[in-house]
Amino acid sequence: MIRPLEGITILDLSSILMVPYCTRILADLGAEVIKIESLEGDNTRYIGPYENKSMGAVFLNLNRNKKSVSVDLKTPKGKDILFNLIKKSDVFISNIRKSALSRLGFDHKTFLKYNDKIITAFAVGFSSNGPYRDLPAYDDIIQAASGMASYQEAYSDQPSYTSGATADKATGLMLALSVVSSLFKRNKDNKDLELEVPMFETMVDFTLVEHLYGYNFLPPKDEPVYPRQSSPNRKPYKTKDGFIAVLPYNDEQWLRFLKFIKKEHLIKTKKFSTLENRNKNVDELYSLLVKELKKEKTNFWIKKLREIDIPSMKVNKPKDLFIDEHLKKTNFFKTYKHSTEGDLMYPRLPVYFNNERDNESEFEAPNLGNKTKEILIDLGYDKNEIENLRKEKVIFFE
Repeated sequence: MIRPLEGITILDLSSILMVPYCTRILADLGAEVIKIESLEGDNTRYIGPYENKSMGAVFLNLNRNKKSVSVDLKTPKGKDILFNLIKKSDVFISNIRKSALSRLGFDHKTFLKYNDKIITAFAVGFSSNGPYRDLPAYDDIIQAASGMASYQEAYSDQPSYTSGATADKATGLMLALSVVSSLFKRNKDNKDLELEVPMFETMVDFTLVEHLYGYNFLPPKDEPVYPRQSSPNRKPYKTKDGFIAVLPYNDEQWLRFLKFIKKEHLIKTKKFSTLENRNKNVDELYSLLVKELKKEKTNFWIKKLREIDIPSMKVNKPKDLFIDEHLKKTNFFKTYKHSTEGDLMYPRLPVYFNNERDNESEFEAPNLGNKTKEILIDLGYDKNEIENLRKEKVIFFE
């Protein structure tokens, strides 16, 4: 098994989705991730169906391969535990507001007293350099602020959110990339690094990758909207018995498709003869797809379109993913028996190294404080100290 981050220790002081998703990726890549939790635990422990109440479905999927240390960081002894962990760690990551962390004495400058090569990563709602820096932020707030919700208006009569925590997940990926890049830099210059990844700026960049469009130029040459992706007819198309995604894109694909439906003359017209012109008049082409695809059943179109090499797929419902022939063949979903939660399933990290993919998670999603005692022993605490800390409600473990 290839674990590129093996030997790296990451302290994860976070909750909900964005940072836990980031650290799940880093854990899957081989890092030791120590999840620092309050005595009550991460809020996601209580979201979704469960076998045991503090092990909800969302938590289980986000926190595999992690170790849990449950500690009250508002107490002096709890703070000492964190500082002792900093001494032995490579990275500290948190999505708690920087002002709140500073009040507790948790900032990069303080961490340097305990580890002069620590990487401190803050995931924030808005950059610390702007007027929004102290505002609270969640996924919905950032989808709205970044313009993403407004771009969905093309498909409905008002702005709307994507059906998923898109801002959290995209920022989590950016954070993971930033952490790995920071580790690479530290390996070169052997110095500490403090980094900040703001959700708002990340999602503005994410949204404008294609939609910056005419605003690339000063003064603007067109609207900040990529026409093809904002066409109201860009959507799964209705067939006689379901829905299908179809996307002829280049000249050859459109010619093959138009020949198949006996309308090849259209490719010779000025409106559709080039990619540039098709993008300008894309709504007409998508309207044509709407009319044609409803004439036959989904499987008919899948078969015929694959024969002429036109990109197409049936629209899967969520449950269809678990019986998808491709995902089954690639063993994308892993099943295992959790020590307290029974039979579980999770999607594997979708990355291959040398055509190999990690076959097993090293650790199951942790019960609250499952490694508190073990890690404190590693830090040099003796059994009496640990038991006293538990009695004083500084730490928790079963």
